[in-house]
Amino acid sequence: MVATEFFNTSNAEGFVGQIVLRPNNSMSWRATTYFLGTLMTISFIIAGAFTLNGYWVILPFTVLEMSVLGGCLYYIARRNHIQQVVRFSPEDVVIETGREHPEKRHHWQRFFTKILVNRGRYPWDPSRVTMRCRDEEQEIGSFLSSEEKDALVRDLRAMVAAADQSQRVGST
Repeated sequence: MVATEFFNTSNAEGFVGQIVLRPNNSMSWRATTYFLGTLMTISFIIAGAFTLNGYWVILPFTVLEMSVLGGCLYYIARRNHIQQVVRFSPEDVVIETGREHPEKRHHWQRFFTKILVNRGRYPWDPSRVTMRCRDEEQEIGSFLSSEEKDALVRDLRAMVAAADQSQRVGST
């Protein structure tokens, strides 16, 4: 998901706008826990019935199976809650990446920052959108679909134009 917000006037930090990037998330954490709880209940009822009939060896494998499934669902849910925020001001570009709060932060001068779009070698290869400032490079939107990456590139161009316009207005 690409959410672009232009500020009418520069906000307190001087930003003219921001782009928020999030992966598509088909299930919320609550839905994931309901799904896992339902599946565990059904599996343990079946394993309990087999255990009562003397097939006790099924119970440890059910516990192992539900543990692996729970771990996989937790990993996927955690990975889908990542977010990237790209903020533009007339002088700076700030990229913040994290889940509940920014875990990584890149603060670059906009004049030295380049937006690079590397198309895949083949039509089915995903493109990469990266931002580079001097010798530091950061990929943005790696979790987006091809259509969303195209929208991201359009929004990045519009954001650069808005920052340029704000810089021209501020200098006159």
